[in-house]
Amino acid sequence: MMEPQRISVLLLLLGLLGSSTVLAADTNHPIEITADTAMREEPSGKTTYRGDVVLTQGSLEIRADSLVFSFDSDNTTLITAKGNPATLKQRPENADAPVDASAATIEYHEKSERVRLVGNAKILQDGAVIEGNTIEYLVGTQRVIAAGSPETGAPQRVKVTIPPNSLRDGK
Repeated sequence: MMEPQRISVLLLLLGLLGSSTVLAADTNHPIEITADTAMREEPSGKTTYRGDVVLTQGSLEIRADSLVFSFDSDNTTLITAKGNPATLKQRPENADAPVDASAATIEYHEKSERVRLVGNAKILQDGAVIEGNTIEYLVGTQRVIAAGSPETGAPQRVKVTIPPNSLRDGK
């Protein structure tokens, strides 16, 4: 039996995120960023964008109050978007509907190929919805792991909504 606070959902089951991976489909396109301000810290290589930040790369669009490009201990890229909420939208290849994701914080870890949504996290595509405090998308295995919030007095549970047509169509 699964823990009530943690549920692992295969993307095929829900039809979420289509047949391709988030971010990977658009990597051959240039990244364009608009913001009110940008600050580069040359020694660390960290760049911070603030104020109505919009990042686009092909069909990918991220909107946030702040966006930080930095490097982890292995010198691989870490992108952190924060907002109220920060949003991510992308149309995966071979998908009829775009993926819409939102959370207080959206992180992309290049080395582990992981997208992490933290704080009122939500992913929506073609009527299917996953909601929880934290949602992680593991690009390589095309797996979503959603978790509630056990720290609060009344734990938030994970909520998954699957539209009837997805069940009939085998998505």
